[in-house]
Amino acid sequence: MRVKLLLCLGQKPKNVSELIANCGLAQSAVSQHLLKLKKAKLVSTTKKGKEIIYALNHKKALAIGKLLLSLKKEVL
Repeated sequence: MRVKLLLCLGQKPKNVSELIANCGLAQSAVSQHLLKLKKAKLVSTTKKGKEIIYALNHKKALAIGKLLLSLKKEVL
């Protein structure tokens, strides 16, 4: 799920509602995974009014996410 979030954020920064809609994950799951990604310094946040916008901290995180996704496809 975290890889999926990284890939969704690779397109452009998003708020939680956009991530839920685009990634097809439950709100509680998205929030928990974003917290872990933020602690790992892979994701940063910006406050825009009442919204919190999440963005990738490193372009390499997107490359790693794509690599992990391709490896998963090869295994399955």
